[in-house]
Amino acid sequence: MKIDFQHIISVVSLGVLSWGALQVSEMKAEVAVVSYRVEENYEMIKPMWQDFLVRRANHYDDIKGTNSVPSFQASRRDE
Repeated sequence: MKIDFQHIISVVSLGVLSWGALQVSEMKAEVAVVSYRVEENYEMIKPMWQDFLVRRANHYDDIKGTNSVPSFQASRRDE
């Protein structure tokens, strides 16, 4: 029985391609799990973030005198 170099190369390349396909499918499954977890975290954090933004906007609405424009002399430093 004669072992041909081309047969060895084809078997090795087929093995490498099979290994690569398995790695891609595993990576795709891991990305799907991570994507699901990120989506769940987003849905959990979204109401808290919206509440924070509303409270912050209400805080700035309560500050008086923010619409006044300072005069030139008030903003000028004496050197």
